[in-house]
Parts: sequence; C-alpha cells; structure tokens
Amino acid sequence: MKNAVKKVIIYSLLFGIAQFGLSASIVEASPRSDWQQQQNDRQSQENDRHNSEMQRHNNENDRDWHNRQAQENQQHERFARQDNERQYRNELEMQRHEREYERRDNESWQAWNDRQWLENQRHDQMVQQIEADVIVMFLNR
Repeated sequence: MKNAVKKVIIYSLLFGIAQFGLSASIVEASPRSDWQQQQNDRQSQENDRHNSEMQRHNNENDRDWHNRQAQENQQHERFARQDNERQYRNELEMQRHEREYERRDNESWQAWNDRQWLENQRHDQMVQQIEADVIVMFLNR
C-alpha cells in the first residue's frame, strides 16, 4: 500500500512538472512574447547606437562634438517617444484583438472560425497601420 501511494505521488509530481514545462513553452511561442522580444531588440539596438554616437570621434573639436551630442540626444528622445507611442497603441490593439478572438455565447464553430479569420486579417492591418501612423506622426514633428 505504501509503495502504491509513493508511486502515485511521484507520478503526479512528474506530471505536474511536465505540465509546467509545456505551458512555459506555449507562453514562449505566443505572438505576444515574440512582439515583446522584437520590442526589446529594437530598444537595445537603439541604445547601442546612441551610446556609440555619444562617444567623441577622432580629430573632432569640442564645439562639433557638443553639437553632434545635442542632435543625437534629440534623435534618441524622438525614438523613445515614437517607441512609447507604438508600444501603447500595440497594447491597446492586442487587448482588442484578444477580446474579439474569444468565442461568443450561441456562436457556431463555423461562424467563430470565420470571425477568427477576419479578425486576424483586421489585426494584421491594424498593426501595420499603427507602424505607419507612428512613423508619419513623428516625421511631421
């Protein structure tokens, strides 16, 4: 009897660990995680570019260096504002998309699948439009 209880406990623990591992891999494969990774990569690249531009170049006098630093700071701040705007709009769109993606009460499977397909098309268009709007908005400033 004790051996059977021990086996049940061990198997349930192993099954729980396997479930946790599966759910973690599903979360990592989700589009939201991928979008956040792209966001982090974009910020990291901009920060690296900014830091390298802030360094003084060889044979550069103080006045030119300070002018270049001022221009670089403005460009970096513009990127940060643009990135924050993009992130805010994308977050709103993701919330809307997740609400629309859920199956409604009394909705047939076929109607739900059709609505999902249309929602995916609309979501892709909205994300592309957000990118274009944010770029145009900051170019006009």
